[in-house]
Amino acid sequence: MGRLVVRGKYIFDGAEKFFARGVSYGPFAPNSRGERYPEPAQVAADFTLARDLGANLVRTYVPPPEWIFELAIKHGLRLMVGMPWPFHMAFLDSREMVRDIRNTIREGVQKMRQFAEVIFAYSIGNEIRSDIVRWHGPRATSRFLAELYDIGKQTDPDGLFTYSNYPSAEYLDLGFLDFISFNVYLHREADFRRYLTHLLAATRDRPLVLSETGMDTIREGEASQAELLSWQSRAAFELGLSGFIIFAFTDEWHTGGAEITDWAFGLVTRERKPKLAFNAVAEVFKSELPPALKNTPKASVVVPAYNAAATLGRCLESLKALNYPDYETIVADDGSSDGTAKIAEDAGVRLLKLEHRGLGAARNAGIAAAGGRIVAFIDADAEAERDWLYHLVEAIGRTEAPAVGGQNFAPLNHSAIVSAIAAAPGEPREVRRGADQLEQVCGCSMALDKSKFAAGEIFDPVFTSAGDDVDFSWKLREAGNQIAYAPAAVVIHERRPTLSAYLKQQRGYGHAEGILFRKYPNRNGVRDGLYGGSGWLAAWFGTGPRVYYGALGRGLFQTVYPGALLPLAAQIPLMIGWVWVALALVLAGRFDRLFGVIGWSGIGVSILCAGAGAALAPRDPAHGTGRRIMLAILWLAGPLARSWERWRAKSFFRPDTSGAPQWVTAALRGSIALLPAANGNELPAPERMVEAMRAALVRRGLAVTRGDGYAPHDLEIIVPSSMIRVPILFLDQGWQTSIGWRTSAAWLRFAAISTAILFFFIVGRFPFGPVLAAVSILVPAAGALLRTRRIPAVIAAAAAEVGAQMGLKLEPVAPDAR
Repeated sequence: MGRLVVRGKYIFDGAEKFFARGVSYGPFAPNSRGERYPEPAQVAADFTLARDLGANLVRTYVPPPEWIFELAIKHGLRLMVGMPWPFHMAFLDSREMVRDIRNTIREGVQKMRQFAEVIFAYSIGNEIRSDIVRWHGPRATSRFLAELYDIGKQTDPDGLFTYSNYPSAEYLDLGFLDFISFNVYLHREADFRRYLTHLLAATRDRPLVLSETGMDTIREGEASQAELLSWQSRAAFELGLSGFIIFAFTDEWHTGGAEITDWAFGLVTRERKPKLAFNAVAEVFKSELPPALKNTPKASVVVPAYNAAATLGRCLESLKALNYPDYETIVADDGSSDGTAKIAEDAGVRLLKLEHRGLGAARNAGIAAAGGRIVAFIDADAEAERDWLYHLVEAIGRTEAPAVGGQNFAPLNHSAIVSAIAAAPGEPREVRRGADQLEQVCGCSMALDKSKFAAGEIFDPVFTSAGDDVDFSWKLREAGNQIAYAPAAVVIHERRPTLSAYLKQQRGYGHAEGILFRKYPNRNGVRDGLYGGSGWLAAWFGTGPRVYYGALGRGLFQTVYPGALLPLAAQIPLMIGWVWVALALVLAGRFDRLFGVIGWSGIGVSILCAGAGAALAPRDPAHGTGRRIMLAILWLAGPLARSWERWRAKSFFRPDTSGAPQWVTAALRGSIALLPAANGNELPAPERMVEAMRAALVRRGLAVTRGDGYAPHDLEIIVPSSMIRVPILFLDQGWQTSIGWRTSAAWLRFAAISTAILFFFIVGRFPFGPVLAAVSILVPAAGALLRTRRIPAVIAAAAAEVGAQMGLKLEPVAPDAR
């Protein structure tokens, strides 16, 4: 046996994944030597039965004597050894008890280290009671467990260390462990799968092992136990767990100084007679893992690539090793000018040579060319884990959802700058919705069921570098569809290697958010967690995770609800608007010192908030102060670059008026008519016409929202940064449809008066203050009105486009149209 290692979300034995298939063993009444184990002959017979079961792991609750390690080696079994200490007591209230616990871990690991190769992991604790955790506080309890972990690692640096948690204390922060263990007893399959999916997501880039599950045959019967453990073991490995341990091997169980006779969780009886569950579990344990799927439709893996020669080769190498029986790989080359196409050709995959139209168009081309029912997407700078496609297809097949998303993690960091960028705000990630669904997929790890989509463009080509996955997700959710979550579908996604590359990425995200605003003006992109940023969900002056404890701290599932790293009040100073105002006040300080003090104070607050974000970010033991400083710079520069580009994309645009008829005027109020092009033709359904008009307006650069059924308009154009709105009304007259618009000036008047009053008090203190206030109001207002006067032409151009699609002709509306 060799020592096991953790790489990302899984445990490896050399180059192969290690799936722990285990049983718990004991504790037992003391044997003739005073050891809490059976006699050696009985243990040898038990280990033989465990191998017959297909197990490769035995979990113990007390450190085994040396002869048990030797028997485990002889039978090809690894041991997960428990380190007992009084975790059922308020241990942190006693310094003496804390000292004894530290010594227990240190001495236990030191004594067992000689058998390191047979040890699967050291378990530094098991189910600290939830009321004890609440008494000491989650942070203090987590810190103490982290201290025990460090003590163990100092003694055996290459050993794996875990702690067996349970749902009642799920909120403990255990991210420091080598892998996460949970004891979970759920007897309904839907609940079981949902909760394990939740845990797989919550444990992020750490492997997850189910360290206890089972059923009492005295109350439930052997048949029920067999059925339960059969589907549980299969489900656990299908979902992507790294281990499944059954409580218990035998009904023989001694704890608290007494023999337990009222429970019978064993796979074998006290007399070691196998129960029905023994063979049911053996069928799964002895099969290939993860288990073969019942349905394996052909899949197409699409890799959109643009000038990706530096990373595409590694991506395609990872795709060659996928654990899936029937798939093809397609590289959608989006007009690259480097060696991207040649790398794809040399790799022997299908190559689509496209004109450079952007990411959304490349995805659509890949879908159109795909021969598989399932179309999966991975970025050219990402590498797929071996079972990535397996887990995506499994989730789609089980849930029958039209789309599914996985997770992406940064590779092992080799420098402080790369480590800092990986922890910086705004990195791409999925956005969760409940335990086993997503609100938003991340395009670098996702799949869709092609058979559940109508022909045509699934992704909007207007998104050329980012935002297409968000738009896709929002459209699915608004149509009432669910997006499945497969957190075990993991890709290793390269982060930007330099500060300039990171800022370019953030500007791209900001630009995409500006375009998303045009399509969804009523949605708050930050609130919806764009690219993993969920800060606006936090309260103004509060942040961090919220814990559901239940009454008296006895909630069975004390779930943690994660909050933002910084509260909203601390994120606003990182936005471009705050910095603009602060700089303006600094300049105004030349006339009045008070303004300068306020301005410099505002800039100082921005720097402090960036430092707070860096201080609260997860630590990287390999890099110290230098990484923190770089992370603070990223916290300041990233949100500024992103918010600037978002504002620019929303506020500075030139709506496309091509196709507008010459007779359209620039009036702020008017109407046009759409009539059948030939006599006898019928007008399209109103809903279809309204939606087509909305899509045409958005494509031409306007922000448009639909009426909610209560508004007096069907569509409304929003002119960003001016508070001007242009309602659009449709009038169905049977022989024609009239499209009318009228500009709402009340918003502009309100903004002008409010801003005038504000600026009068702010800048009226020094000479020319009122003049500056007037200029600051009139210039933006004039710009907004000039843009608004172009809107009629855009409406007419969009109407002409809709008319061409539906066989209608465009005419001006005259008073005598009848």
